[in-house]
Amino acid sequence: MDKTTTVASLKKMNWDFQEARGWLSFHKPKHLAMSIAIEAAELMEHFQWIDGDDSFDYISDPANRQEVSDELADVLIYCLHFANVTGIDVSEAIYSKMARNESRFPLPSD
Repeated sequence: MDKTTTVASLKKMNWDFQEARGWLSFHKPKHLAMSIAIEAAELMEHFQWIDGDDSFDYISDPANRQEVSDELADVLIYCLHFANVTGIDVSEAIYSKMARNESRFPLPSD
C-alpha cells in the first residue's frame, strides 16, 4: 500500500477519525509530542533485551511482527496528527531535512 497511499490521505483519515470522536480539542502539540515519545518507547520495549542481530529474528515471528507493526502505526499516527495540528507539511519537512543531511554527512571520498 505504500506505493499507492499518499501522506495527504493518511493525514486526512487521521484527522477525520479524531474529529469524529471530538478529540481535537484535547490534542495540543505538547501532548502529541509526549504521545509520540511514549509510543516510541513501547516500540523500543520489544527490542530492549535482545541483541541487534537477534532483532531480525524477533521481527520475523508473525506474532511479534504484528505487535511491532501496531506500535509503529501508533507512532506514525501521532506523528501525522502532530503535523495536522501544527500545520507542518510532512513531505516538505522530510525533503528539507534530507537536504541538510546531505550537507552534514557527505559521501565518503575515495
